[in-house]
Amino acid sequence: MNLSRTLPLLGCGLLLMVGAVACRKPKPKPEAAVGQTAAQILAEGQIYLQNGKWEEGRKVLRVIEERLPSAAEFPLSKLLVADSFFFGSTSTYPEALVEYQSFLTYFPRHERRDYALYRIALCHYAVIESAERDQTETRRALESFQALLKEAPGSAYAVDAKAKITQCWRRLAESELMVGIFMVKNYQFAPAEKRLKNLMETYPEYVDRERAYYFLGEAMRQRPVDGEVIKQFNKDWLAKVKKEDLSKLSKEELAEFTKAFNALVKDELAKYKEEAQGFYRKLVESYPGSEWAGRANDRLLEMGQTGRKEELDS
Repeated sequence: MNLSRTLPLLGCGLLLMVGAVACRKPKPKPEAAVGQTAAQILAEGQIYLQNGKWEEGRKVLRVIEERLPSAAEFPLSKLLVADSFFFGSTSTYPEALVEYQSFLTYFPRHERRDYALYRIALCHYAVIESAERDQTETRRALESFQALLKEAPGSAYAVDAKAKITQCWRRLAESELMVGIFMVKNYQFAPAEKRLKNLMETYPEYVDRERAYYFLGEAMRQRPVDGEVIKQFNKDWLAKVKKEDLSKLSKEELAEFTKAFNALVKDELAKYKEEAQGFYRKLVESYPGSEWAGRANDRLLEMGQTGRKEELDS
């Protein structure tokens, strides 16, 4: 996930928010003298970070945690270490995530808690996969942004968190749609129907309805009779003729069974095709000028003229 639109909103992060520091080159070795105060060590670490010396800066800043954990500068040094992983030239989000979480563990009621929560969410958001791939990080980002809004609705990061929540929902909806389309194109029509209908119910505000309607129509137009329907029909028929197995039917009973079974299949398929037409019509009526509406209209014409089973679009 591209963070190019995120970083400008942050005011360059804490690295530039902690006060003015004299512009000078960092020392050649990242060492903090034993006699230095926490404020001096913090300033030294900041100089390294501001000059892009991420590893050196972290080494200096960690001295505060090791030697002066009761110092007032300790919380800020923890956040700066986390920021160094997040903003570094080779951003390492897993390490940043650990550091922000560590900050929350050490300082659960700190005034910058919302900042840490926001960064945790961004660590997940930054590594979101494409819609065709696993969406674990999308869900984690969504949950983290929601946690921030629940805990600190008035936070300075709330507006951006809300915008990214919308993007997370859209990515999840797109991922589900891609799975449904894949199922249709691989002739898994019944599972595709279930997946796409669930998509419409779960993500009503975020789903691409044009493609969802079209591929729901494709699934319903070509799906076979449900196996459970056939199973129940066979069970009821055997109970009616008082036989244990279809192989025990007489010639006359088998002929009667076949006739009834064919009628059942015809009725079920007719219901599916009628439902398919309903989805195609919704698409044509709701998005009359779209490419998908044109395809749906073609399907309606084909079904109305011949009713035959057409091949899937390539």
